[in-house]
Amino acid sequence: MTKYQMATVPKKGFAFCRYTIALLLWITVIALFFNIKWVIFIPFAIMLLSGILTVKRAPLIMLYKLLFDRDGKAETDVLNVSSIRFSHYVGSSFALIAILFLYVFKIDIVAYIFLGILTILQTIAALGYCSAQKLYECLVLGKNCCNLGRKIRGGSCNVR
Repeated sequence: MTKYQMATVPKKGFAFCRYTIALLLWITVIALFFNIKWVIFIPFAIMLLSGILTVKRAPLIMLYKLLFDRDGKAETDVLNVSSIRFSHYVGSSFALIAILFLYVFKIDIVAYIFLGILTILQTIAALGYCSAQKLYECLVLGKNCCNLGRKIRGGSCNVR
């Protein structure tokens, strides 16, 4: 039987992380509109570090704890480390592809498309709908499915 690693994080800290990344991606889209390309490195770095450090030590979770939850008494949420890590790696991969098309291949339109897709997906996830985390949990663990995950699995998921 596979053992799943779980992490306890502040519930509002996790929401802060989702909303902040979505906001940073929208700022990046606007910055690219004004040809300020370097801004894309900020959400990329945050998502990559979050994947590497895991959700418990993710930069935005740590920032939330430092600013708003110093006593550690906030309501918590228990999260699957693998699903959150997967989510962060998917996001950072989309951002990396956009960076490569911006700086290496010099095909800006493809970079904008990948950034746009990432921004829309992150906004959907921030609003609580189908995220990469939920897809991972649905497809790998068979639980916490969103509509897309249920369709992929043929309707056999527990929905939370």
